[in-house]
Amino acid sequence: MKTTTINKYRLQFNMKNLGKVLIFGALTLGTISCSREDLMLEPENNITQTSFYTTELQIQQALSGVYSAMINASSRGGYDVNFYLLASEVRSNNYTALSQNGNRDYYAINRFQDNSTTEEMEVLWEDAYQMVTYANNILVRIDNVPFASGATKEQYRSETRFLRAYAYFELMRSFGKVPLIEKPVSPTEAAAIPRTDLATLYNFVTSELEASVAGLKNIHDAANKGRITKSAAHAMLGRIYLTGSGYPLNNGSYVAKAKDHLFAVIQGEGQSVTWSPNYADLFKSANDNKYHIFEIQHISGGLSQGSYLPSYVSPNFGTTDPLYNPQSSLYSSGELGVSQSLVNAYEPGDLRKAVTVKTQFIAQNGLVDNANYFIKFREPGKVITNRYDWPINFPIIRYADVLLMYAEVLNTQGSTSAAVPYLNRIRQRAGLAAISTSISTADFTTALRKERRVEFAGEGIYWHDLVRWNTGVAVINQAAAALNYNFTITTNDYLYQVPLSQIQIAGYDQNP
Repeated sequence: MKTTTINKYRLQFNMKNLGKVLIFGALTLGTISCSREDLMLEPENNITQTSFYTTELQIQQALSGVYSAMINASSRGGYDVNFYLLASEVRSNNYTALSQNGNRDYYAINRFQDNSTTEEMEVLWEDAYQMVTYANNILVRIDNVPFASGATKEQYRSETRFLRAYAYFELMRSFGKVPLIEKPVSPTEAAAIPRTDLATLYNFVTSELEASVAGLKNIHDAANKGRITKSAAHAMLGRIYLTGSGYPLNNGSYVAKAKDHLFAVIQGEGQSVTWSPNYADLFKSANDNKYHIFEIQHISGGLSQGSYLPSYVSPNFGTTDPLYNPQSSLYSSGELGVSQSLVNAYEPGDLRKAVTVKTQFIAQNGLVDNANYFIKFREPGKVITNRYDWPINFPIIRYADVLLMYAEVLNTQGSTSAAVPYLNRIRQRAGLAAISTSISTADFTTALRKERRVEFAGEGIYWHDLVRWNTGVAVINQAAAALNYNFTITTNDYLYQVPLSQIQIAGYDQNP
């Protein structure tokens, strides 16, 4: 596995409240380098992996480094850009890459022209294994570190296990079989570890998450908002089990397990999870860590903790457009747009459409441009220092996802009438009419899949839904034909190619 230079990060829990806290991370055998503002630590040249992981404070700092890997994973941005925008949302027919300007990876991904040398694939691989490595460094040492509270030690251990399992899950969804590395290893040792089969990987990540539940907190105080909770573990287990019940693993026994964990989250509504009656409130930085179950933390102010995503998906708005911000644009209009297919998927009167997509804007020349772009994570009036400095958190799992996954499970088990209220709750918040409890199982499936597409548009969920339902081939090929794109896909295209660099180093087999 490729190694990289150690990075210096800053993180806050809640990143809005604790201010700047030193965080730490290290790759396999690297010497640790730490920066400091208000913590007395050893001189930089004296800190090594052996000497660092020796106190409760140092474990806390190292755990912050695992969290931070989701934010500063690469020069492209964090997990929200890499895993949920470029490798997921752009892959689906929610996006239309309109230009090859600069040979952008998003064009190749959207048009299924990517290959083992596409840079984004190496970014995904290295970003996830960076998190795995950080977590492994903690887990192999935490037992020998004295803590004032045993409960705190178990909390830190559980959060670390959660994050490691989560990183593996994203790797599995992107590449299928990947090497399972459970402890710190040298680069030579890592290269000798083969890709692990999916069944074993699923067993690993679910057992890790199951084991983490007991040590996690139900809720956190204001200073620690954003940390993983029991509800986050239950929700992630529900997602993973439901994913594993579908294509390609098709493990039917996972459906009941998904149901149990999703229901555990629902039982906590009003205590450990909060429902927002207003869809637009879900995507305001003032409400970060209020409604979502697990989210990537961002903060503006030039601290290198802001979000890249809004600028990735927006055109260069003109000065008279309500969404204009002098520091906000990344791409010119016409490169990465929302598909008309998604725009058409919204029913008349759906309140989510205006929150999610802008179909007309004022361009830099002052003229109206009729083009579709995502605006869900873009906040009017926000003062940011540069285009990578947006403050809004990115939701990895929302409560609405739990409700719709639970409805999907009920419908799968033949309890369609019991599933309808969960779907209707989502629809009614969107200002839409309720569906009848007498709807057929097949029609409910169609309605739920459409609802998931528009509810989570722009959040990196739809592509993975298409894969686990095994409808992606039909949906993408139909969309490509309608747009006169010269390609068709097969189920082989559900996975990305293993990066060529990894194959050259470790001799991995390639995905078909």
